[in-house]
Amino acid sequence: MTRRNSSANTVPYSVLVTIAVVVALAVSATAVAGAATPPPDSDEYAVAQGDDCVTVEPIGDGVRTVEEFYDYRTPNTTPSSYSYSSHGTTHLQEDDTSSVFLYEGSDGLSLVLVHDRYDGDSPGGAATMTFTGLPEDGEWVVEDDGYDGADDEFDHSGDSSRITWVWSENRSDGAAFSGGLDDEFSITIEPRFNDDAAKQVYDGHVSDWEVISGTETGRERASLDMDDPVVIASGECTSHSVIDLNVPETVTVGESATIEATVENDGATPGNATVPFTVDGETVDERTVSLESGETTTLSTNATFDEAGTYTVGAANATAEVTVNEGDDEMPGFGVTAAVLAALVATLIGRRRL
Repeated sequence: MTRRNSSANTVPYSVLVTIAVVVALAVSATAVAGAATPPPDSDEYAVAQGDDCVTVEPIGDGVRTVEEFYDYRTPNTTPSSYSYSSHGTTHLQEDDTSSVFLYEGSDGLSLVLVHDRYDGDSPGGAATMTFTGLPEDGEWVVEDDGYDGADDEFDHSGDSSRITWVWSENRSDGAAFSGGLDDEFSITIEPRFNDDAAKQVYDGHVSDWEVISGTETGRERASLDMDDPVVIASGECTSHSVIDLNVPETVTVGESATIEATVENDGATPGNATVPFTVDGETVDERTVSLESGETTTLSTNATFDEAGTYTVGAANATAEVTVNEGDDEMPGFGVTAAVLAALVATLIGRRRL
C-alpha cells in the first residue's frame, strides 16, 4: 500500500527480599480500575490490507448529505442528465481508477465508491465487490446505476452486500452507504475487477484501486492491491489500551503488591505495544505485547513500597490508588492470639498456687 499526494524481566519499585511465615488466614481487598482515560474521539479511520495499513480522514465539511455530494444524474433527476454518472465527485475521479473514501456530511459519515471518470478518456470497465460488516441501521442511499433495466446488480442481505458494476465509455459508476458509521464499525471489501468481475460488457480495464484521505491542504491517495480484501474500520491502525487494572487496595510497608493489567488491541491490524507500569508517574516496569486486532491479554508485575502513604499505580492509560500501611512490630495474626494465651497461662498459674 503506497501513498501519494492529491513477558520481560521484572524491575520492582524497590529491591525486595521477603521471608514469609504464614501463621493465620489473611484477607486482602483488590482495587479494580478500568481504562481511566478512554480513547479520545477521532476523525481518523484505518484502511488495512494484509500487513499494510493507512490512517485516513473523511472528505467533506458536514454541510451536504452524501446524496447531494455524490450528485447522481439520470434523465429522471433534477438536474437531469443522460450521463448516468456522479457529477459531484468529478474532482476525485480518475481514468481507469476505482476510488473508495469516507465522506462526512450533514447526515453523518458515509462510505463512498466511485469508479472511473465521467467525461474522461476511459472506454468503460467492470467491478464486483462483496461487503461484509455493514452497520444494520445503515443503507445504500446511492445506487449508481439502480434504475430498472440497468446492467449493474445490487444484492443486499443483512450486514452484507454484493454489487456488480459495468459502465461504458466516458461514464463513472459507484455507490454510497450511509448510517451507523458514526459508531464503531469494521467493513470488509472483497474486490474483483475486469475479467474477474461477475459481469463484463465493455472493453475498458481498471488499472488502479485507491483509497482517498482528506488532508489539511487537500487530499492524499494510497494505492491498494486489486486482488486482496480491504478492511475499513473506525479508529487507528493499531491501538492498544488497558481496559482493566487490578491492584490491592491496601498493603503494608515492604509487602509485595501484584499489579495486573488487561490490554486490548482495538485497532484494525495486529501490532506490538510496550505497556509501562508506573508508581506515582515513575516507570517501574515495562511489558511488550503482540496482539491481533480485537485480542486481549493480561500482563502482571510486582511492586513494593518502602514508606506508608497513598500511591497512584498505573499501567499505560489506567490508574488506581494503593494505600500502604505501617506493619505491626509483632508478627501479623499473633497479637490477639498471644494476648489471649498469655491471659490463660497467667490464670492457670494463679490457680495452681492457691
